[in-house]
Amino acid sequence: MDKAIIQQWVSPFYLNILHGNFASGIVAGDEQVQFNTNVRAALESITPKIASQLIDDGWREAITGSWFAGLKRFVECRDQIGEMLLASKFCYAGQGHAFGMACLADDASIDFLKQYLNTYLRRVDCYYDQSWAMPALMWIDQQRGTSHADEFLAPGGLWDHFTKDKISANDDAWTIERSKTHFWTNMEYCQDHFLS
Repeated sequence: MDKAIIQQWVSPFYLNILHGNFASGIVAGDEQVQFNTNVRAALESITPKIASQLIDDGWREAITGSWFAGLKRFVECRDQIGEMLLASKFCYAGQGHAFGMACLADDASIDFLKQYLNTYLRRVDCYYDQSWAMPALMWIDQQRGTSHADEFLAPGGLWDHFTKDKISANDDAWTIERSKTHFWTNMEYCQDHFLS
């Protein structure tokens, strides 16, 4: 990818988008103010074509491209984001893909998230982006008044199957409560700072 594109659309954003650092308190003070300013400026000029180029590249580009495509509601990028989510080709990029699906919140986004969860919740050895995809589907349910997540969260269901060896008294990182809280913090931050 062209170095100028990376400098404009990736370098100022990806580390803050990664793990939702921008909303978790890791990014704070002047750094957070600068990030917010940079995001608002980027939202004024990013196009579906630029987002698509980013999504189709490495994990840093992809996490950034899907995140911006979600915020801008670039429906024309949805299938590309969904296919990248399902492929799980790069570590971390799925965080941005799940976020993008949650922002779009349409029927196709639901289908992509359900396909992902049906595949990767069965893969107990794969610590991928299940803790992003599951709350993304829950977020869409809340926005739309639907209940697509219920089939995965039922007692003894796929979420329990996936997390049973990952949760202990000393480690609650894979609990649905923690995953949901973290994802909600990201979505609400974006609503308050970039979409209002």
